[in-house]
Amino acid sequence: METIAQIKIEKLFFPQTANTALKNIDFKINKGDFIVITGGVASGKSVLLHTITGAIPHYHQGELEGKVTLMGQDIKDVSLNQMSRYVGYMMQEPQNQLISLDVYDDVSFGLGNMELPMEQIDEIVKDTLEFVGLRGFENRQTASLSGGQAQRVVLAGVLALRAPMLILDQPTAELDPRGRYELYQRLGHLNKTRDLTIVLVMDRIEEVITYANRVFYMEEGEIVREYFPEEYLKERNEELKKRFQNKSVVRGKNHQHRQEKEVVVNIKNASYRYPNNYTGCEDVNLKIYQGDFLAVIGLNGSGKSTLAKMIVGLLLPTKGTIDVFHESLIKENLNKIRSRIGFLFQNPDYQIFASSLREEVGFSLKLRGEKKEVMDRKIDESLEFVGLLKYKDLHPQRLSRGQRQLLALASVLVSDPELIIADEPTSGLDENQGYMIMDKLADLSRLGKTVLLITHDLTMAQNYSNRIVAMYNHRLQLDISTSKLKEHLKPLIDIDLDFGNIISFNNRDEERGG
Repeated sequence: METIAQIKIEKLFFPQTANTALKNIDFKINKGDFIVITGGVASGKSVLLHTITGAIPHYHQGELEGKVTLMGQDIKDVSLNQMSRYVGYMMQEPQNQLISLDVYDDVSFGLGNMELPMEQIDEIVKDTLEFVGLRGFENRQTASLSGGQAQRVVLAGVLALRAPMLILDQPTAELDPRGRYELYQRLGHLNKTRDLTIVLVMDRIEEVITYANRVFYMEEGEIVREYFPEEYLKERNEELKKRFQNKSVVRGKNHQHRQEKEVVVNIKNASYRYPNNYTGCEDVNLKIYQGDFLAVIGLNGSGKSTLAKMIVGLLLPTKGTIDVFHESLIKENLNKIRSRIGFLFQNPDYQIFASSLREEVGFSLKLRGEKKEVMDRKIDESLEFVGLLKYKDLHPQRLSRGQRQLLALASVLVSDPELIIADEPTSGLDENQGYMIMDKLADLSRLGKTVLLITHDLTMAQNYSNRIVAMYNHRLQLDISTSKLKEHLKPLIDIDLDFGNIISFNNRDEERGG
């Protein structure tokens, strides 16, 4: 078996930090491996990938005690611009790798640097876009892409270089269920037919594990265990059974029905078209009631995020009307309405700007003129809830992606909003932290707060919401009570949203006396 990489890290740390980022890591990557790395937030997964690719120490100034070799070359001797000969690397946030205005130029960028003939570049770009499910997107503006579409474009640019090894950090974090299935299937095909070596980081790996031959679990910068895939799945299924049997997370079924419900959001025939004439939403009619825990689901590009941005006034409808708290959503009312809404973006970096966690969480309180002692108490309470209190004086960019998501949530909740819009709030989090956030949102809903959840996670949608709204092709396709979900499985499957396995799993647990 040919070894193409050797990773031996005794210790990795960054200047001016007390904690060791990686330690006691020693493994080989063999040609044709499909390795999945998982673990909790800030366990060192992304740092390990940065080290394998040479981003550490060439770009991120870490102190490495040990040696990492790719194809027999010490990464310290290989410059970053030479690394594409060995590795195709997809980072966790796709926006960090989108560098061109349109999709074609972005995917062809690396090929152009290789000075390939234009005919060959054109063929590779079109073939690669078709492979990731984006054929016909060549002329689309990258700024108009959904999170999942952006992730596919970045992957296409990485695949186009045809490196012998792929290193992918959360490559499906922003994809819908169909997109995840298709991408994993295609990666598995490349692994088997081209002997392509793949190292992939994911927080939740059940969907990809069938294609893997090795699974690494990380804690506190160390690989604490290597599993065979079947072994990991068995252990994982036992943990899930315990969770569902204890009813610790099944919230949607216990949501109390309210007779006299106040309408918080009233959307009438609302549409939005982006400046490039791309449709975001079309003819949406929807009422959201006080205390609702409403889950909005749908494929990438179906209009979910556009709908959320219209409700908070980031986008004003090009047709139709939206009333929030009984007031028309127009420019003159925006500030007043927004003061009662908390919005958690899909990408936390869109709303993080301060130089410390304390300053970030306290910003809205400062604008409201809160007294210092009240601010300090609320800041500490919010940071403690999300598990970040000990980092309150740290710069936010020192946090992992998942920790920055938790920070963004703390910044939203600290102002006690009446309506909370959460766009993929568990993205980048491990499962326990994801459930912790969802439990908190469910508690707020039962206290009378209104929650609008946008998610690709059908398990979370079913277990927490009292209503599910399904978007398809920019339109609202279904608006159903979660308690009657079984009656709508067929129309949901028709729009590539399959709840069958989730419901079957939960029913099995209930039959066992959960």
